[in-house]
Parts: sequence; structure tokens; C-alpha cells
Amino acid sequence: MGPLTEAMTRLCGEIVSLRGARRAFVLDLVQGVAELLSGFHLEHVDLARRSKAARMQGVSDLKATVADMTARFRREQADMARQTGRERRGAVTRLQKTVAGLRADWAADLAGAHKAWVGPAAGEPRSKAEAPGRTRAEAARRARQKAAGANREKAAKEAAARRAKAAKEHPAKEETGRQKKS
Repeated sequence: MGPLTEAMTRLCGEIVSLRGARRAFVLDLVQGVAELLSGFHLEHVDLARRSKAARMQGVSDLKATVADMTARFRREQADMARQTGRERRGAVTRLQKTVAGLRADWAADLAGAHKAWVGPAAGEPRSKAEAPGRTRAEAARRARQKAAGANREKAAKEAAARRAKAAKEHPAKEETGRQKKS
């Protein structure tokens, strides 16, 4: 064999061996990537499991916290409602007492005014001190009535005098203003 044949044989052997090495390298690389992906997948599944457990624990803790808060809010609201109820009842009681006192004062004042205006009730003895005041009040009332009557008469006379004066000054107006009856 010649040097060229030897070189070609050697070159062909090297190509075949390198092709086998490349094939082994690719298979090794594929297997390594598959193992790496499998490891990632297992870690991802483990992380998801742990994350889910942590989230569930967080949700559980949050539910417990919210339940505690709502229970505390209910207790505080009930306490506040009881307290304000007591305060309102106390205020209403004070208001009732105040109004009762005012009503009693007004009733006494009205009774006194009624007694002063009408006089003592039937069967009630008249005191001598009330009699002159009552007589004066009746006299004042009569005087007012008399003055009012006199004022009405005076106003009627003045109106009649004005009409008569107007009739004398303007006789044509009066005749034209009236309708003649036939």
C-alpha cells in the first residue's frame, strides 16, 4: 500500500471514530439535559408543594386573624351598644323629669292665671285680699268696653259728617253717582 492509501485509510478510520465519538457526545449531552430537566421538574414540584403548604398556612392564619378581629369587633360593638343604651335611657329619664317639672310649673301657673281671671272655684272660700283686685279688674274691663263703644260712635259720626260735607261740596257727583229709581 502506498502512502496515499495509508493516509486515506487512516483518515477514513479517524472520520469513523470521530463520528462515533460525536454520536456518543450527543447522546451523553441529551442524557445530561434530560437528567437536568428531570431534576428541575422534581425541584419545581417540591417547590410548588412547599409553596402551596405555605400559602395554605398563610390563608389559615389570615382566616384565624379575621375571625379573631370580627369576634373582637362584635364584642366591642355589643359593649358600646349597651353603654350607649344606658346613656340614652339616663338621658331620657333626665328629660322626662325635666319635662315633668316644666309641666308641673306650667300647670301651676295656668291654675293661678285661671284663678285670677275666673276667681276661686265653687265652694272655695274667697279671701278678702282678692276681692278689691277682682272689682278693679271688672271695673277696668267695663271701662274698656265703654271706651270702645264711645270710639265706635265717634267714628260713625265723623264718617257721616265727611259724607255730608262731600255731598255739599260736590252735589253733581252725588247725583250722577246714584241711579234714579222710577
